[in-house]
Amino acid sequence: MTEKMYTMESVQRKVRSISKLTTLPQIATTVLELVENPKTSASKLGEVISSDQVLTARILKLANSAYYGFPRRISTLNLAIVVLGFNALRDLVMSISVIDRFSTQNIRQDWEIEQFWRHAFMVGMGARQIARQQRQALAGEAFVAGLLHDIGYLVMIQHFPKLFEKTFQFAKERQIPFLHAEYSLWGFSHAEIGAWLAEGWNLPEKIVRVIRYHHQPEKASDSSNLTTIIHFADHLAATLGEGGEFMEVPETEPANLDELVKTFSGSPQAVHHFQELFRQEREKMSDFLLTLFNKKQEVPSESEIS
Repeated sequence: MTEKMYTMESVQRKVRSISKLTTLPQIATTVLELVENPKTSASKLGEVISSDQVLTARILKLANSAYYGFPRRISTLNLAIVVLGFNALRDLVMSISVIDRFSTQNIRQDWEIEQFWRHAFMVGMGARQIARQQRQALAGEAFVAGLLHDIGYLVMIQHFPKLFEKTFQFAKERQIPFLHAEYSLWGFSHAEIGAWLAEGWNLPEKIVRVIRYHHQPEKASDSSNLTTIIHFADHLAATLGEGGEFMEVPETEPANLDELVKTFSGSPQAVHHFQELFRQEREKMSDFLLTLFNKKQEVPSESEIS
């Protein structure tokens, strides 16, 4: 694809085709649907996940990581479902599925993909804590929304490398945020690209909306405040050195975090309160990511699956 073909329509068409080729595993989409359904039983959820022994083994490794910090070993999937709960299982399945679909192969080492994933997980884990603090029912969706909010970057890097490179150089030369460079050059950004992919994956509309508007929450028409929370978490992560920039090119302008807190919190708390929540998540996150990216996959015995 040449530069003159980088129109919104042409890129959207290609992303639609990518979503069919780089689709999420059926198990992931099924688990998303099951967790959304209040009638789903633990046995049904376990039945679906246990059909993939490698996935089961990886879930058990993550469940036993320091991130969760359980005093006793979780040795079976059934125990993991009981101890962790449906939402945590959904988060683990999504984490593994998305990582597998966007491996680091064919990606330039200097694009700091490890930092990209740290940012994605920091936003997801932090947003989940914010939602819990606000006693909002959307805590379950907050992690997945945070994990995927910048997925458009990976689509650009893997499938539109020249588009990404040109945008990066434009931003670097003019010393402007990456987001501004995207709109200046193309009229669309990684946010739209990520939303097109999420639509192709048939993800819930609320997740698609967050991805599309995580830089423009005022356009989201989101009564649940999930988009605003992800927007806040995105900027808050950057204040702790866990931002989504590439090679020191900032993603966007700094936000007024004090004002953002007021938009989703009924009883506004100081920004440093949420920063402390994020620091606590970061302390546990490294072990989680090391476990998640470990290529050694142990297939569990039949007793572990049951």
